[in-house]
Amino acid sequence: MKFLSLLLLPVLAFCGELEKESLHQIGLKVWQNECRGTVDGLISWNAGEDFPSLGIGHFIWYPEGGDKKFEESFPSLINFLTEKLKETDQKIPSWIKSKKGFPWKSREAFLKDKRTKKMQQLRDLLSSTLDLQIAFLYERFETATQKILPELTEKQKSHLKMLTASPEGIYALIDYVNFKGTGLSPSERYRGEGWGLLQVLQNIPEETQENTLTNAFVTSAKKVLAKRVRNAPIHRKEDRWLSGWNKRLETYLK
Repeated sequence: MKFLSLLLLPVLAFCGELEKESLHQIGLKVWQNECRGTVDGLISWNAGEDFPSLGIGHFIWYPEGGDKKFEESFPSLINFLTEKLKETDQKIPSWIKSKKGFPWKSREAFLKDKRTKKMQQLRDLLSSTLDLQIAFLYERFETATQKILPELTEKQKSHLKMLTASPEGIYALIDYVNFKGTGLSPSERYRGEGWGLLQVLQNIPEETQENTLTNAFVTSAKKVLAKRVRNAPIHRKEDRWLSGWNKRLETYLK
């Protein structure tokens, strides 16, 4: 992990004081969760998925014409990087900024071309912008909370505020938004029920006190994801992932 820490040291100046101290460690944890903390893990396409997962947050980039069931986050990352890198010498390859979608149409084609020039360009971009990807995770979380707030009761807003005030709470929130989304998208539903941050916050008991709030968040998230698995189409076989999802949630308590 020491090598990873050195790569991630330059957390950006535009982050606030709390974030300067904590975002570095949160970024390491997200990278570990998604990529096992490896550079090779920055580019992957999991069996059973219709899209690749890229960067420390395994941001989704659909091939052209793909069925966008889940939020596509990689193009937003590229827009963010383009803005932050415009005053530097680092350039993003034009094909990565293309609106045509991920250039490999299938997982098989992707795996076949893993050592090509394009793939190396993508790997170089992702491995050289780790600090900016951490900042993107945080910006994405802030945007998500502003969208979620109108859907929350006063007690749920209080729980959210308390979670943001603790190191383990802010990690849980940032990671969960990246992991399972906001819960607002109509397309991210099985049998009409979502599984994002909104649903987790809504299912935390009202009487939960601050000292047990992160535990309650994890318990709620496990229930929400178990319900997602029960509601999922049988062909997706999502029960194979539930144990790993629960282990990830348990890192919020460490």
